[in-house]
Amino acid sequence: MLKQLRERTKVFLWIVVVAFVISIFAVWGMDLRTGDRTEADPEVAGIVNGERIPRQAYAQVATELLNGVKQQRGEDYRMSDMEYRMVQEQAWETTVQKYLIASEIEKTGITIGDDELVSFIRRNPHPSLQSVFVDDNGNFDYQAYLAALGDPSADWTQLENWARSILPEFKLESMLMAQVHVPDRELYDRFLRDSLVVKARYVRVPWADIDEGPAPTDAEIRARYDEIADEFVVPERRRIAVIGIEKAPSELDEEDVRGRLEEIRGEIMAGEDFAEAARNWSDDYMTAEKGGDLGFFSRGSMDSTFTETAFALEPGEVSEPVRTPFGYHLVKMEERDTVDGVEQVHVRHILMEVEPGYDTIDSLRTVLRDVIEEIKDRGFRETAEARGLQYDEPEPIARQAFIPGIGYNPRIINFAFNHRAGQISSTIESEDMVRFVKILEEIPEGRKPLDEVRETVAERILLDRRRAAARETAAEIRREAATSGDLESAALSRSFEMLETPRFRRDDAVPGIGANTAFATAAHTLAVGELSPPITGSDAYYLIVVTERDEPAAEIFADRRPLLLQQARTEMTRRFLANWYEKVRANAEVEDLREEIID
Repeated sequence: MLKQLRERTKVFLWIVVVAFVISIFAVWGMDLRTGDRTEADPEVAGIVNGERIPRQAYAQVATELLNGVKQQRGEDYRMSDMEYRMVQEQAWETTVQKYLIASEIEKTGITIGDDELVSFIRRNPHPSLQSVFVDDNGNFDYQAYLAALGDPSADWTQLENWARSILPEFKLESMLMAQVHVPDRELYDRFLRDSLVVKARYVRVPWADIDEGPAPTDAEIRARYDEIADEFVVPERRRIAVIGIEKAPSELDEEDVRGRLEEIRGEIMAGEDFAEAARNWSDDYMTAEKGGDLGFFSRGSMDSTFTETAFALEPGEVSEPVRTPFGYHLVKMEERDTVDGVEQVHVRHILMEVEPGYDTIDSLRTVLRDVIEEIKDRGFRETAEARGLQYDEPEPIARQAFIPGIGYNPRIINFAFNHRAGQISSTIESEDMVRFVKILEEIPEGRKPLDEVRETVAERILLDRRRAAARETAAEIRREAATSGDLESAALSRSFEMLETPRFRRDDAVPGIGANTAFATAAHTLAVGELSPPITGSDAYYLIVVTERDEPAAEIFADRRPLLLQQARTEMTRRFLANWYEKVRANAEVEDLREEIID
């Protein structure tokens, strides 16, 4: 059969990377630097369990993801700097995932036989082929596809290669999924969540107003601090220094944009439609497709310069290019109106952003090369001071934190946590800045000292006292109610009132209590008339008596069981695969070497 497949007519297949069906875990929170670091190699993006990841392999994944964004949002979509960085991080994790999955496939000894490959190709037509073999109604014609596979004159080598590339992952996935079992109890519990309806009366015993007693002693504080020490762990951090060089447009760039807008204005004045020009030229992608239409607005709702220009125009008039912090605009007045005594204008605009041009970027590259050489010769901070460059030493940063004064920049985080103290990054670019980063200090994980958190520990002790007192009060009310059979009287004797819920399902939000709470779970497990033990809430204890319980009929469960099984299996499989990969990822030795260093 494989020989026949290879002899088939050539059909161009757009081969795509089929990702393993598991959640891609974010880079934050994971230790990407285990074992000894490797000396920088410009051709290596990183190392996964000793295997080098070529920079080209990582770049290919990044390009595929970026192209996917363009396909989804349009070729003209301009990605923000933060979006671009997030895609880069996703590309890195996807690349790491690919290598880890390949390693797991090798460990399990998965192999692909010819018969297995043929069966897979027959049962799983490549997506691109589903638009090739169609019937008269435009639907995929499976029989025509099978007939084509049997044609001895066709060459399906690419199809075979595609199947060989993804079938091991499918087999590994199938092996893992086979370990997922959905017990009947899980299905019935899901059924009850959607179908069982209850109504309850309850007593709420809050702990906020309960007297917590005298201030905690030093001995109590010390003992409680030792008990909850894990809550005061400070993660591994890095102290860094940053040199920033702004990617500012030059006056020539300003003149170029002004000149282009003046030309566009001339064409508009000669008869070109303003709205059409906006669709063709405006950098305001929110309004460009609407012909630059901003609608009506009043004074004070826009940039002051833009507003003054708009209100100074007469209907039909087009302004000269006007500069705002967003760039240069042409503004066209459409009409004026007054609403409730407030004057408004309806305008359109064409925005052209001012960005560094080729000459500016070329000059900046020259400056950057000079800065690199000077850092090597003179020193990091000394170079910044000598050149009058922006220099900052932010507070120590953790893996998951935004960088003070910089914000979300995973490239800086990656460099700081994957290189040694004293090393200096090469250029790390963002939308408006080029930065150099020096690692000043590696700060290991630690614990906040008692003196720093003494007040927090003392407050915890007082809270514990209030909670314990509230629980004891709730228990006393329950004991009295169990004896007398009257929960309301037992509550009123201690100045607590009896409250009532509406009818609710387990996942419904109960007024005053919330959704998916211990209260709701307890209420759905109680029999009618049964008094609960004290149930812990977010700020109170509850005593609950169910007054109505509508059990769904057994035949309804039987009808819904297939759908419930499908839903449960999908969710449990996704969770199982995610947990499996999380363990694989956590135990992997991964070095992120994407950021280059200055030798």
